[in-house]
Amino acid sequence: MEKLVSLLNEWWVDGKVRQAKEYKRRVFDDALELLDEKYRQIMVISGLRRVGKSILMFQLIERLIKSGVEPRKIFYFSFDERVEDLFELLNTYSVLTKFDWRKERVYMFFDEIQKLKDWSSKIKLLYDNFPNLKIVVSGSASILIEREALSNLAGRHFLIKMEPLSLKEFFELKKGRKVDDPEVWKNDVKMIFEEYLLKPLPEIVEWNEQLVREYIRSNVVEKVVRRDLPEIFGNVNSSLLLSLLEIFCSQPGVILNLDSFSSNLRVSKKTLIEHIGYLENSYLIRVVRNLRGSNLVASRKLRKVYPYHWCLIYSLFNKDEVEAGKFYECVVASLFDAKYYWRDGDKEVDFMLGKIPVEVKAGRKVYDWDLKNLKYFMRRFNVSEGVLIYHGNEFEEADGIKIVPLFDFCYTTQRFFRQ
Repeated sequence: MEKLVSLLNEWWVDGKVRQAKEYKRRVFDDALELLDEKYRQIMVISGLRRVGKSILMFQLIERLIKSGVEPRKIFYFSFDERVEDLFELLNTYSVLTKFDWRKERVYMFFDEIQKLKDWSSKIKLLYDNFPNLKIVVSGSASILIEREALSNLAGRHFLIKMEPLSLKEFFELKKGRKVDDPEVWKNDVKMIFEEYLLKPLPEIVEWNEQLVREYIRSNVVEKVVRRDLPEIFGNVNSSLLLSLLEIFCSQPGVILNLDSFSSNLRVSKKTLIEHIGYLENSYLIRVVRNLRGSNLVASRKLRKVYPYHWCLIYSLFNKDEVEAGKFYECVVASLFDAKYYWRDGDKEVDFMLGKIPVEVKAGRKVYDWDLKNLKYFMRRFNVSEGVLIYHGNEFEEADGIKIVPLFDFCYTTQRFFRQ
């Protein structure tokens, strides 16, 4: 154990954090602020696999050292390495550094925390009894981690949620240029927009298409389905998870018909519901719920399922193997974390942001019939604003409907529509 701990904390020797990357994502500043001594709360970093959660930890460690923190008062451990007794691990830290973790101001970074049994109770015990400690945790079963933090660490944590790269971040990482003025850089960024849609993860911005597909499948999908979920839940049917994911990636926005899925996949409805829950808990899918009735109340019926992020589609299919309109729906759903849509009979609106209806179209032009469902919804519910996102180039406005190019939505305007 001592050799492993020493290996994972190489900065104790020379003060250098070799795992820290030079490029810092925008979430870095938010996370750095939360390391300030005025905040005691635990920092919980969540997100899809391979978005850079561990790199963010190493960048924070590097910044702490540069700010004058004694390197041996920064402790990192990944629970990819099996450890059952957290306090034995902490005592190993004290033996190696000669600092008493119970008394000294120590920064503790725990990665893959979901693999530590009963982790939230153990972290809560540290937090409640040792105010000298600053604790940062991250993990891959992110929704589960968020829920457990909300349940057992209420009032004791801040959440940092990491997503795949934004379009600006992709450009900056690929080109080595800072997008400080969006208008100045707009044409340059637009040139790499289609490439961004293909590979919005930090490690793969320079990779070719075939390697991207293999990377996402093996490092995101396969690791979650074949390793993370079985380790957490035990009795998991990985083949069923992959079959479900294949359906959801080939048909983004498919209606979740449990009877039909159960029959076609030859599994019980109970097993099906459990495995859909596993996929949702691990950020592989998102379930978008139907708002119904005059009060727009969420219904358990007619739920839609999308890949959590559009890049997951590439783990199984080429972009041209998926209907373009559905692919772009998935892009929009990913960027503003869609939770609801509206449907009544043969009328449907792709997504809802509060009471603002949002439609997504694959065409490069917008015709009157593209607006009919938005107009119907706006009249019926007396809403003055709607949004249509399409694959064209021009901003327009018609009868209170903002018509926004997909590129511009990804580049700048998605911030106006976040829930």
